[in-house]
Amino acid sequence: MKIAGPIAVLILMLAGVLYLENEKPRADVVWVHFTDIFTLDPQKMSYQHDLRAAKALYEPLASFSPDAEVLPAAAKSWDISEDQRTYTFHLRDDIRFSNGDPVTAQDFLYAWRRAMLPDTAAKYSSLFFHIKGARDFFLWRADTLAAGENITHPEVLKTFDEMVGLKAIDDKTLRVELTQPTPYFLDLCAFGIYSPVHAASVSAATTIDPETGRIKEDPIWLKPGHLISNGPYVLDRWRFKRDIRFERNPEYWNQDAILNDSVEAIVIEDANTAILAYQAGEIDWLPNVTAEYRADMIAQRSEYEKRYRTEIDAAIASGATMDEAISVLPAPIRSERRDVHTLDAFGTDYYQANCRPELADGRTNPLADARVRRALARTIDKEAIVERVTRLRERVSGSMVPAGSIPGYEAPAGLGHDPQKAIEELEAAGWTLENGKRVNAQGEEFPTLVILYSTGSPRYENISLALRDMWRRDLGISVEVEGKAGNEYRAQVEAGNFMIARGGWYGDYGDPTTFLDLNHSEDGNNHRGYASEKYDGLLAQAAKERDFSKRMAILSEAERMLVEEELPVFPLCTFATIYMYDPVNFKGLTHHPRLEQYPHRMNTARTHNAN
Repeated sequence: MKIAGPIAVLILMLAGVLYLENEKPRADVVWVHFTDIFTLDPQKMSYQHDLRAAKALYEPLASFSPDAEVLPAAAKSWDISEDQRTYTFHLRDDIRFSNGDPVTAQDFLYAWRRAMLPDTAAKYSSLFFHIKGARDFFLWRADTLAAGENITHPEVLKTFDEMVGLKAIDDKTLRVELTQPTPYFLDLCAFGIYSPVHAASVSAATTIDPETGRIKEDPIWLKPGHLISNGPYVLDRWRFKRDIRFERNPEYWNQDAILNDSVEAIVIEDANTAILAYQAGEIDWLPNVTAEYRADMIAQRSEYEKRYRTEIDAAIASGATMDEAISVLPAPIRSERRDVHTLDAFGTDYYQANCRPELADGRTNPLADARVRRALARTIDKEAIVERVTRLRERVSGSMVPAGSIPGYEAPAGLGHDPQKAIEELEAAGWTLENGKRVNAQGEEFPTLVILYSTGSPRYENISLALRDMWRRDLGISVEVEGKAGNEYRAQVEAGNFMIARGGWYGDYGDPTTFLDLNHSEDGNNHRGYASEKYDGLLAQAAKERDFSKRMAILSEAERMLVEEELPVFPLCTFATIYMYDPVNFKGLTHHPRLEQYPHRMNTARTHNAN
């Protein structure tokens, strides 16, 4: 990586000016956001950097260990009924908001109800629909708002209490009734959107339409000096498109767990500038390295590991983590580096096939035949894609659920690269090769296959071109690619106006259904039009199964059917997240695929030495 000296100096000078404006000393831990925080309202959050801020400001009933095990947090314990449909949470006696007010069960009820009210426009309202009556209440309220009915706010609250299985038994006891057993409900309770809010301050910033009962909130309650939270930190500063800073919350119940006094996220939109700021020592952690030369940086990391392979393997065999293993090794030489980390994420990169009988323009769709979809899947050389196209060396995958990401779940292998078998599948579907063209029994040529991808990043253009060449070469069919800007791409995919389209999904909670539900015939994200009574039936069967091992086996069979028989999706690889930090000087990050990073667990050599 080479950047002209004058440009580098200018960037560092600008960084110096930024910090001269900062009246506070450098935060103990500093990381980068590539865009500004969208919201600090936990019920409205959906973006990863917002949810990271939620981990600083708020504490829900549960949290995650570094190995993604669910741990008690604001709740000291919970009871689960024999039928696994009623959860009773017991809050800690010593939990308080940052202003000293006690955190109560009513605060949790208030926050969760906000997420179930269409008025709030929460992105993840559906993740509360496991609660008995929540979905019906949401739809009822949406209908009354759309119709402009004269319903007062007290009537809305009364209807909520009557319909929804959520009750504050007393100040420290919250009871939740579920529609059906939900084995991952505790996992959801650790999600940022399940955090409490200070009901009194939010209510003070809320106005209510006297005729419709519609609520409208003034975002003043989210500003520095106004936001009252219950997490390890309080909001100290939030400067638009510049930075956001959090300071230790003296009212937080578990002070010993906070390994630093302050954390800060700086907005740096340019990927190259972010790396320069890191190298200048202004940044401790880059959560997402996107520079075009990152593949070269990953190769330099590989060279470092190669030189110390014996020592690293011995350390890991004795129980050390990768970071612990390399933090005691000699510093890299010029052609190596140890501060770039390629981590498996809880997400899968895939392409998807339109499974409807007809295409959007009315033509018969050859992809409606699963044999054609299997032929396409078997022709994909995934190893070549991650080695020579993305060059990030992601872990190739034949499944939607990332292998090893969910304890107790065995992801199926999927279909491997087998061009000869692919030809057999295509011919079994009636598409034979005549005079160099694939035709059916009626002599009709296989229609030109169009691969739709989103522009803005070279990744999907390059992968789409690689798939085009593989399918042309190995199957003898006509294939073209079509790039569309993000919004237009999404509109076409959501309308089912495509043949093949790029896809991708990050799981929201630690259960296979966060991936498998995408192909349920009634799921809103099933843009492929895939419908299978057998597949839906397996998901329904799993939903009723209380035995953990049996349930996981049913879900594994459902996914096997999906990725080895039906192939509405072609999994390519597990998404890779590229971090940048020096493990000698920065500690506290988990490498578990869920990548649940808590700011209060992070510390640097500066804070470690100070403590």
